[in-house]
Amino acid sequence: MRGFVYAFSIVTAVVYAVIRTVAFHKPERQVSFEMMAWLLILNVVAVLIYCVRHISVAQRAYTFPVWLRYAGIIACIILLGAPHVSISTVQAAIINQRLESAARSVEPDKAAKLPDKQLETRFRKISAIANASITYKIPANPELMNKAQISIEETLRAANPRSQSVRNSGVAAFVATIAYARANNLLVGMNVPTILLGHGQTGNMMLSQVPLKNSAWWQGSPEGNTIFAMPYPESQPVFPVSPNTTVIFNNLDFNAFGGMRSFVGTDGKSQVVVMNATIHAVQKLDFIVWLNVRFVGSIILYNGGPLYLGNVTFENCRFQFGSDAESQKVLAQIRNVGNEPVSLVSGLY
Repeated sequence: MRGFVYAFSIVTAVVYAVIRTVAFHKPERQVSFEMMAWLLILNVVAVLIYCVRHISVAQRAYTFPVWLRYAGIIACIILLGAPHVSISTVQAAIINQRLESAARSVEPDKAAKLPDKQLETRFRKISAIANASITYKIPANPELMNKAQISIEETLRAANPRSQSVRNSGVAAFVATIAYARANNLLVGMNVPTILLGHGQTGNMMLSQVPLKNSAWWQGSPEGNTIFAMPYPESQPVFPVSPNTTVIFNNLDFNAFGGMRSFVGTDGKSQVVVMNATIHAVQKLDFIVWLNVRFVGSIILYNGGPLYLGNVTFENCRFQFGSDAESQKVLAQIRNVGNEPVSLVSGLY
């Protein structure tokens, strides 16, 4: 009876924690508290049932088998250590397994035998894994991240899909893994702060300039936030990023008020990711990873540097691109899709 209660409570608590964390994305601290409450309630109920069943039985000597004694000790140790079980470790293990499986599924030799629709589905699965992991800040094994990037890049170069939708989904997956790798650098390699922006009454705020000299994660509220640029300093980015830093912007919209301000600026020696945003600004694309971004009424600058666009739309924008071959090729590809989302990586095609 006792051994069964221990085993049942531990198994059900772990299953409950995994479901609450992975499926419902509840915070680790909340899940740990709920798991301890469940273990306490279950064991109290088991003790009460045991007492009720034996209340009418005369007292008699009884000795538990040796194996059951040791099983009870082990179970107690596991129960006492339950609050220290890291739910994020369970999440990371699941993501690592899914990422490794997805990366194998798009290796060049396998992808060459797949119909376009199936290959597109596998690319979209990788994008979904990366996007969800960034959103919920789930770390992954950097080696698996690198393997996934290499598999996608080699497949895109080898297969060169004729279907535009397959090509877009593949490049979008490639950009998503790059964004995830940069976010993973913060999650695994650095202990950086997350700057959570509250929504308040309107979700709007006005900023002049915020130099970013250290790595950070800027996170908008679930209801959304919009940063409005003050007119001065003219033509300077609101967020100038210092070299050798990693900065993530997620779920933050930006509006330059029709002025000549940029959202973010980098010299190419930093790692910057902007995702899930709508931007009205004068913005240079080079060296920044843009994922699920809408540029509306913006002036877009590009001078042939590293380019990472994943599901990016340009609505009523003006383009000031360099005269070099790469810049002109990118401009032609953007104009070719109109207001539809475009996924591009410089030098890939």
